[in-house]
Amino acid sequence: MSYTRLVESVSTYEPNEDLQWIIGRITNSKRVIVFGTGRSGDVADAFVKFLRNIGVDQTFGPNDVPYVFGPCDLLVAISGSGSTQYTIEVAKVAKEGGSFIISLTSDQASPLAAISDKIILIPGARKWKETDYFVNNLLGTSTAPLTPLGTLFELRSLLFLLSIVSYIRGQELIESYRKLVALIKEFEPPSDYYERLYEILPKASEYAKQKTTVLGEGLSGIVGRFFSTRLRHLSKGNAERPVNFWLDKGSVAVRRDDLVFIISGSASEFFANLAEKAKTKGAKVATVTSFQDSRLSKVSDLTLVIPGRQIFKLKGLRSSYFPQDPKYSAFELRTLFFLESFIHYVAEKENISETDIKMMHSDFT
Repeated sequence: MSYTRLVESVSTYEPNEDLQWIIGRITNSKRVIVFGTGRSGDVADAFVKFLRNIGVDQTFGPNDVPYVFGPCDLLVAISGSGSTQYTIEVAKVAKEGGSFIISLTSDQASPLAAISDKIILIPGARKWKETDYFVNNLLGTSTAPLTPLGTLFELRSLLFLLSIVSYIRGQELIESYRKLVALIKEFEPPSDYYERLYEILPKASEYAKQKTTVLGEGLSGIVGRFFSTRLRHLSKGNAERPVNFWLDKGSVAVRRDDLVFIISGSASEFFANLAEKAKTKGAKVATVTSFQDSRLSKVSDLTLVIPGRQIFKLKGLRSSYFPQDPKYSAFELRTLFFLESFIHYVAEKENISETDIKMMHSDFT
């Protein structure tokens, strides 16, 4: 699926209901807890950080869920299938504590929807079943690995929740959603980006020695985590594709011919320093940034330029900040969609099926 087709697929959904009530729920709740696992957890994490940045201070994400829920709390639970065990367990505890539960899901008949006070239906996900694979084989059909494994749900959920941030700030919800889609559409990656990135990418094998380590901070870090999860799933049979997100382990040592993949719209000096260190150990460095002439770009073996990052010079402001207005996240959103279309490119090139990808999914969420 190309970048353009992916954007078009995501944008066929638009929020179409009156959601004025959600502003009151978010701003008047004592605490707002946003939860999901895997890529839905990345979406939850992004929403939480944006809420904090616009002044909703008592907001908690997937990594800092309170031990005790109360009647003045709001839980926003994100699960495309509505049957993710860990998410359901958190929702059950919240229900017992009297919290108000809003679920984002693709299945209004799911267990999560059944215990929610409000359901926001976002199409795009279904629970994968092994029988689907055999039915597809009998019919001679196949399903692209992007859609059935929930990616449309998560991308739509992210754009929806960022639109909610704009909505709280006084902007029109649907108009905000359309503006974000338009920002993504304004860019289209050059066709050679896919092959150039694929050439430098360590390949999956049964005895894989080279690994990919993904680096990024702020919203770019969330995009990096999302990409890490997807890339890790791209293998078949007994082969594995080792992929780390740099903050997920206490220590990640790079070796010769490893790939260090950096997402930094601002091309920060911090990441330029890390890139130089990786190069001294024989690793290759690929960078996605908005600034071609930066020191980070010059250090890198491959630089993919995606425009959209704006630099704000304020004292005490880190380069990995979250903007208050989601429209200033053009670089990160375009990068997310590019990398997701790259996942599809690799799956097609290596003949990796939906079933192969599913077999690499976590068994504990």
